[in-house]
Amino acid sequence: MAIGLEDFVSSQVTSGEFDDASVVLGEALRLLREKREPKAIKEMRTAFAGVDSSGGKGEPTRRDRALIGKLIKSHRSGKRRA
Repeated sequence: MAIGLEDFVSSQVTSGEFDDASVVLGEALRLLREKREPKAIKEMRTAFAGVDSSGGKGEPTRRDRALIGKLIKSHRSGKRRA
């Protein structure tokens, strides 16, 4: 039998592990961010992998901007599906 979210949060507070519901939700959001950040970092590294680190102007090319835009769009659409 599945436990509802409100019941789960309440049980975490009742157990004494958390002071109140906001602390439970804060911890849940922290864990969610930790789960998603590595994917975003990997996408950014991929996007900037070809950037010239040996003296280029540091300005992205039209191709770079298109790739970065595509990665951002992909990342955002993945968030909506989750």
